[in-house]
Amino acid sequence: MDAGPDGRGAPGHPLHGREREYAVLADAVSQARAGRGAAVLLVGAPGAGRSSLLAGAARAAGGFTVHRSEGAEAEAATALAGLHRLLLPLAPQVRLLPARQARVLGEVLDGRPPGAGEFALAVAVLGLLAGAARERPVLWCVDDAQWLDVPSLRVLGFVARRLAGLPVVLALAADPSGRAVDALGGARSVPLGALDEAAASKLLADRGCARLGPEVLGEIADLAEGNPLALVELAGAAAATWSAGPPALPPSSRLRASYRDRLRALSAQARGLVWLALIGERLPVRTLLASACSSGAGPEALDEAHASGLVVMDESVVTVPGRLVRSCLLAEMPLADRQAAHAALAGAAGPHSSPLFRVVHELALAQRPLDELMAELDLATAAARGAGDPGAAAAALERAAEVLAHPDARARCLVTAAADRLAGGDPQRSRALLRRVPPQCPAPVTGGLRLLVRGELELRDGVPAMAYRSLSSAAPLFAPSHRGLTVRALMLAGEASCLAGDFTAYFALAERARPMRRDDDPAAVQLGFDHLAGMAATYRGRYDEATSALRKVVRRADAVHDPESVTWASQAAYSLGDARRAYTLAVEAVHGARELGALSLVPGALVYQALAALMLDRHAAAETAALEGMRLAQATGQRNLAVDHVAILALLAALQGDRASAALRLTAAAPEVATRELGRPSAFNCWASACLDLADDRPADALDRFGHMAAGAGQINLAIRGLAAPHFVEAAARCGQRARAEGALRSFEAWAASSGSTTRMALAHRCHGLVAETDAVAEEHFREALRLHRGDNAALEMAKTEFFFARRLRRARRPSAARGLLRDAVAVFRQFEARPWADRATAELRAAGDSVAPAGPPTGPELTAQQARISGLVAQGATNREIADLLLLSTRTVEYHLRNIFTRLGVRSRVELAALFR
Repeated sequence: MDAGPDGRGAPGHPLHGREREYAVLADAVSQARAGRGAAVLLVGAPGAGRSSLLAGAARAAGGFTVHRSEGAEAEAATALAGLHRLLLPLAPQVRLLPARQARVLGEVLDGRPPGAGEFALAVAVLGLLAGAARERPVLWCVDDAQWLDVPSLRVLGFVARRLAGLPVVLALAADPSGRAVDALGGARSVPLGALDEAAASKLLADRGCARLGPEVLGEIADLAEGNPLALVELAGAAAATWSAGPPALPPSSRLRASYRDRLRALSAQARGLVWLALIGERLPVRTLLASACSSGAGPEALDEAHASGLVVMDESVVTVPGRLVRSCLLAEMPLADRQAAHAALAGAAGPHSSPLFRVVHELALAQRPLDELMAELDLATAAARGAGDPGAAAAALERAAEVLAHPDARARCLVTAAADRLAGGDPQRSRALLRRVPPQCPAPVTGGLRLLVRGELELRDGVPAMAYRSLSSAAPLFAPSHRGLTVRALMLAGEASCLAGDFTAYFALAERARPMRRDDDPAAVQLGFDHLAGMAATYRGRYDEATSALRKVVRRADAVHDPESVTWASQAAYSLGDARRAYTLAVEAVHGARELGALSLVPGALVYQALAALMLDRHAAAETAALEGMRLAQATGQRNLAVDHVAILALLAALQGDRASAALRLTAAAPEVATRELGRPSAFNCWASACLDLADDRPADALDRFGHMAAGAGQINLAIRGLAAPHFVEAAARCGQRARAEGALRSFEAWAASSGSTTRMALAHRCHGLVAETDAVAEEHFREALRLHRGDNAALEMAKTEFFFARRLRRARRPSAARGLLRDAVAVFRQFEARPWADRATAELRAAGDSVAPAGPPTGPELTAQQARISGLVAQGATNREIADLLLLSTRTVEYHLRNIFTRLGVRSRVELAALFR
């Protein structure tokens, strides 16, 4: 019997993340009350909660006659033994059946094969259930159906397909590896997958496990892989031992016992194949059988092992399914068998086999010097990373750590594996590996790498101020031969200080790095030093110094190939105002990170892809990049980067004047911004809120927002302040605070001029037009801004400049000159669906004496990028609420887009729209 979450086979609570599965059973019971019977098959691994759900169904079946039974492994090969066990509780009803059916079932109950055949037997069982359900409905619960014999399963499958007109529920539960799933095709199959993170956390919280701490609970959740019983038993073991080692199921564990029993039931040859698959990770069938040839194991033994569920085969590769099963089997494996498996696999590894495959087994056998073997492991794992498989490198290092006795070598393998897991997008596994490393590493390099990985984990999903401390402490621990790691620690520490908004720390870091650089450093190391110097000069307002350093960074990008350095170069190009180069480098970094399997680097590169697209006035491309970055950051456990992307999405909506969507996105980011003291997204959110106020013609409110643009460390965020300067100038000028506007403009113009960015120079000229005292000076600057905008194809920003210019012209009593500008601006605002801006420009146009057509839905066959995204989701069956959640939009915005889509495409319903997109 599968144990419930309480670990005793008793039901505990039937839900714990199984609400949907339980609802299927409850619905079947409800339907049976009305005479519409059904069969339900719960399919899940041991510990998945099958027994709990069956018990919950029995409790829900008030007024039913409930029969319970289960399969027995010892009788799985005995024909009709399972049916005999199932019929015993119903024996009194057998004599009430017609004589022929009673005789057939009586023969089974007497232990004799039915002479009338299997079909007559199945009909008799169906009649027995129908008779038993005449007075009250029947619920028949059958647990561990995988251990029923084949004839019994066939009979139950026959019955399951014929319950529709009877008040009977046949509820079965089985292991997915058993034969029951195929034989019971008439039952509705309900898979019991892994609990999601929220359900697993709730189960552990309900068990009072919070005192174990987040790191231990995270490791438990990682090892349990969503198995309810494993979660409970692992947490219980951890609470009992408080060991610093990895969580493990104790010998008394019911779950471990279930795997132990399967193992013992195998023949010696099949068990030997399981041992080889366990030690060999992912083995080709040919290699597995070649390694086992001395034991006489062949395909029949492999079939036996596969049928047990202890190994799985995928595309001719054999492996043990999951870390939980692997940990249980390793705990049961005798040391002699382990060494024999390593020897067999090392012997089967030819000269053309994978070095990763070979060196781990040689480390276990320890027949060559450790330094020699570790050097080979370093080369093999580096090759795996270069081939785009950091997961394979991490797996080899983890296996090496299991077999190594030398503490420093073991610690080095664990830390490097943690770095690879983090790079591959598995921070939870990375944390679990770091926890197994002793706090005081014998080698400084290993200790430095441990601090570097821990700091990066904290940077991406913790408090950046704490990340800064780990990362800045890691930098001096690396030897001169590891200068790349030194620079990486400094760069990430700088990012942590910027994220926290602590620019004093950033300046100190840049000063500390200045004397470290050497002329013979590799290009990637020089790029890092130049980046630190250039960004520090930018934040200090030393723009000429910054431009020189940052241009070196961008030039060096051609000589480096790692995506992280290319992302830093993209940031440098963005700071220089070279949006096209920044965009190109960001796309290159995204592609490079994906090629190398370094998924954790992709969301960071997408930040600059989105920002560069925004600077280029390519709002659809910016939104696409930010949405992808947000989802990938969430999937790879990098919530701080996810918040960055949400802040960019809020700014995008604000620039278009979409208050509802911007407010939704700002609200989504707010809790993480507050709890993690994220200064950068906090400043972004202030900027976005100010842009909304400006779009709604509330400059005083916008100016007040800018007054709150302080970081978590209490400083003004220098990075975002510079980017937001044009909007601050707009708000201050319109509030009559010309001195404040001119002060911000001087700094922004110096930044723009130092780099020669036409995009930023256009904005600077627009700002001059806004603060100009005379109409002639204003006109000169507005016209220069429009000329520069045209060169950059910045349609939306040019429309805003046209609007401000036209408003100045109208107030100078030149309405005819204003009308043409306003017509162009209205058209662009409508094209970008920037409704508040379109409304303001329309009002100005009317005030200038022109009539303007009312804004109607756009017509024509082409959709905007946002409309195409929404249409595709409609075609997939998503509701407006689901679309809004996926795209972080308000439902009102989704409805607005859908009305325009219907008009543009000439459709009248979601069904018609979906048909066009399938």
